[in-house]
Amino acid sequence: MTSPATSRVRRPLPILFFATFLALAGCATQAPGPVGPISTGNPRVDPVPGTETTNPDGSPIEEEGMGEIVIPEGPFTPPHMQGREIIRAGVMLPFTHPNPRVRQQAEGMLAGIELALFDYGNENIVLLPKDTGGSQSQATTAAEDLANKGVDVVLGPLFGANVQPVREAVTPESDPGFFGIGAEEPEEGKPVIAFSNDKSVASYGAWLASIAPEEEVAAIVEYAALRGYDQFAFFGPQSRLGTRIEGAMQESVLLNGGFMLASSFYEPTTANPNTEAEYFAQTIAAAVEAGGSVAVLVPERGNRLRRIAPLLAYYGVDTRQVKMLGLGGWNDEAVWREPSLRGAWFPTAPAGDIADFEQSFTRLYGTEPSSLAAVAYDAAALVVALSQDGVLETEELINRDGFLGVNGLFRFRTDGSAERSLAIMEIDPTAPDGSGVREILPVSPSFDETIG
Repeated sequence: MTSPATSRVRRPLPILFFATFLALAGCATQAPGPVGPISTGNPRVDPVPGTETTNPDGSPIEEEGMGEIVIPEGPFTPPHMQGREIIRAGVMLPFTHPNPRVRQQAEGMLAGIELALFDYGNENIVLLPKDTGGSQSQATTAAEDLANKGVDVVLGPLFGANVQPVREAVTPESDPGFFGIGAEEPEEGKPVIAFSNDKSVASYGAWLASIAPEEEVAAIVEYAALRGYDQFAFFGPQSRLGTRIEGAMQESVLLNGGFMLASSFYEPTTANPNTEAEYFAQTIAAAVEAGGSVAVLVPERGNRLRRIAPLLAYYGVDTRQVKMLGLGGWNDEAVWREPSLRGAWFPTAPAGDIADFEQSFTRLYGTEPSSLAAVAYDAAALVVALSQDGVLETEELINRDGFLGVNGLFRFRTDGSAERSLAIMEIDPTAPDGSGVREILPVSPSFDETIG
């Protein structure tokens, strides 16, 4: 394994050291120090003695020649960090989005980012949180403000529609003319590590830290193919996400030498797609009767999955002969109790590491983390690890050895998407720990190793 020549990362899996932190945290009875509050808007700046502008009674301090306070232009540097080489990390999340669930997600992600800085103790990183609200224009304005403050890296945004506008706002405009001898090439843009799971908005310079459904599909299809399943079928909603997943499945099946037996879609608003399920089940039953080894992917979750899975069984999909496959949304105790899904497989981040992270987060913040808090934590921990020498270079993000975080092993491709090694779980009511699920394939410790 060879790292890029320009990379300062000199060993495989150079990151995160999260297991070490958990081992220490598990022995502690309380947090080793205060965790900063969740905040939005302007950067948090610790007060500096001697800079107060009011007396203890609230009256203004009279100082000769004090005059008007002028905020300097150029890179933002907190007073207590003057004279130090610092990394300015913008955090762009929808703190005031109209949807309360989105606001809650944003607050949890910011907490995850702050927790990463707290864990690794890097005192040369300053967070500059910015609210993207609920509009692309607000996200663009916020990104422009971060660019004016000399931001070195951006964590965010959350929504795919904002990723490229943000990247463009923090990327210096280049002269389209010819660069002759002695001419300076345009400065490379600052890296944007976004949290959208839509691979179509990724690019070199806009890296997606979230777990994309295409990565989940690739992992579960490869695992099934290596275990002898050579015919695959899709049963899912006729939605933008549903068609993305079906397209990824077609590609993965082809790459693994399999055959796409059938793809059946139903209206996303349909409570019980009886007609579609009956026709689909007939196709699957015929393939099984002919001796085929069939695996069926159903990319639903929650109550909807618990309605559809029995429906397929009712119309003739014998789950004792057909392997049912799911995605990360199946990592749900309620799903594991569904009898028709017994023996089914699905991919997920390493369950043990996620559980440890959630426990630490809850202990420190007094609330459970949002679903993307761990992803935000990994992104911030990555920034900390790559900026230890005071510089964060874009090429370091595409280190081929990858990085090991709470969500497992991952590395960025040059197109901005993230390749991941995921664990494979099997729904099993007889699991020794009584959880209803067991890990049948752990996350690989290296991208050199193949699933087998």
